[in-house]
Amino acid sequence: MAKAFGNALRPALRKRGMLTDKPNPKLPVLHVVFISNNHLLLASSTENDRSPWPMGIPRLKQDSRAPSRSAMKLDEALHSLMTPAERMELLAQGMQAADLGAAPGGWSWVLAKQGIQVSAIDNGPISADALATGLIEHIRADGFHWQPPRTLDWMVCDMVETPSKVARRMAQWFAEGWCRQAIFNLKLPMKKRWEETALCLALFEKHSGKPMLIRAKQLYHDREEITVFARPLR
Repeated sequence: MAKAFGNALRPALRKRGMLTDKPNPKLPVLHVVFISNNHLLLASSTENDRSPWPMGIPRLKQDSRAPSRSAMKLDEALHSLMTPAERMELLAQGMQAADLGAAPGGWSWVLAKQGIQVSAIDNGPISADALATGLIEHIRADGFHWQPPRTLDWMVCDMVETPSKVARRMAQWFAEGWCRQAIFNLKLPMKKRWEETALCLALFEKHSGKPMLIRAKQLYHDREEITVFARPLR
C-alpha cells in the first residue's frame, strides 16, 4: 500500500509545485511514515541527516564470486559508516589488514577488492575465490589470540562470540596500537539489546586507552547484530 500511495502522492505534489521532477539531494526530502492504514506521520530531512538510499536500503549487488553473503555486510558498512572522503583516504591500494574469524573469507574478499593486503585469521578453510585474489594470506590461528607483527591499517572482525568479549578484544587492538582503524560486529542477545549495545560500546571506549571516534549502526544486511566503525580521534 505504501508503494501505491507514494506513486499517487508524487504527481499530486509536483502539480502543486511542492516536489521537483527529479530527486535533488541538496533539497529537503519528505518522509511519509505509515503507523496504520489510516494514520501516518510526516517528516522532513536534510542532506546531512538521512540515509542516501530510499527506505534506508542500500542498492548493493552481491558479486557471484563473493565467498559468502556476509561480504554484503562489510560492503554496506564501508558505505554507511564512512564518508566518501574517508573511503578515499582509508581504503587505498597497498594497505594492510587483518580479518579475525575470516572463514570462509567474505570480509577479506571485500578488502582485497580495494587492493588491500589481508591476513585472514581463522582455523577454518578460506574460499578458493578469496585466495585467488592474490592479496589474501590464510593464517590458521585463533582470532582472539593472534596478534600482528606490526601496526596494520585495518582490522575487521565478524566472529561469533559474546559481544562483551568481542568489545574487549577490539579495544585491545587499539590499546596495543595493532591497527589504525577497525570495523567489527557485535552479536546481540535476544533481550535487552540496547542495554547490551550501550554497555559494549562503553566497554570498548574505556579499554581502548585513547579517545575514539565510534560509529555504530544496525545495517540492512545485519541480522541480530550491530556493526561498528572505530578509529582514534585525531
